Amino acid sequence: MKKHNYSAGPCILPQEVFEKSAQAILNFNNSDLSLLEISHRSKDFVAVMDDARALVLELLGLENKGYQALFLAGGASLEFLMVPYNLMKVDGKAAYLDTGTWANNAIKEAKHFGETLVVGSSKEANYNYIPKNIEIPTDASYFHCTSNNTIFGTQMKSFPKTNIPVVCDMSSDIFSRTLDFSQFDIIYAGAQKNMGPAGTTLVVIKEEILGKTGRYIPSMLDYEKHIKAESMYNTPPVFPVYASLLTLQWLKNLGG
Repeated sequence: MKKHNYSAGPCILPQEVFEKSAQAILNFNNSDLSLLEISHRSKDFVAVMDDARALVLELLGLENKGYQALFLAGGASLEFLMVPYNLMKVDGKAAYLDTGTWANNAIKEAKHFGETLVVGSSKEANYNYIPKNIEIPTDASYFHCTSNNTIFGTQMKSFPKTNIPVVCDMSSDIFSRTLDFSQFDIIYAGAQKNMGPAGTTLVVIKEEILGKTGRYIPSMLDYEKHIKAESMYNTPPVFPVYASLLTLQWLKNLGG
């Protein structure tokens, strides 16, 4: 009997993803080299990164709509920092919906960059519901929400309408349901819940919202630099990206 791990951390990957990943560690693309020892600048791995980024946009229905997909490191926790760095204007403010532990952690990071407005919270009820009828200020740099809260068991079924950029942490339910993903300007998700092993973070960005903060952004935290470098500004997390590509291909073969 196959064992199952029901903890909230690692996902259960398809068996064929395990098998293909294991083979790639031994001999990648019949090169007689392991995936773990080839150059990340080699044509074989550049093809992996290009295919993974393109397939993300295809599966989300965001092809040719001004979006870019990145595979970065640091988990969603680093995105709590990168989002305000890249979006919150100097002397500006941002709006956050507080629906659980990870949303709260994102709020804590944003407070270091400027006024951070909590436009709705269920903290007083131990996060057992999603706040409704929230008012989002139109002069905020962006609105941030968390689509699914694994610790407390709540999920957003719909998302507020606003004319400012919408950022969503989809770490625990990315690729698990059909949505109009064009309603979001940034989507980020740690791979380990739905897409692959821990070690890479998917970030999907609508390019036109970047470059408007008026602040200096350190190179490693600058989305524009990562986009220009085609998600290889520094050495990428090779194995998690490859396993994620295999999972995305498996998902596409099931019908998307």
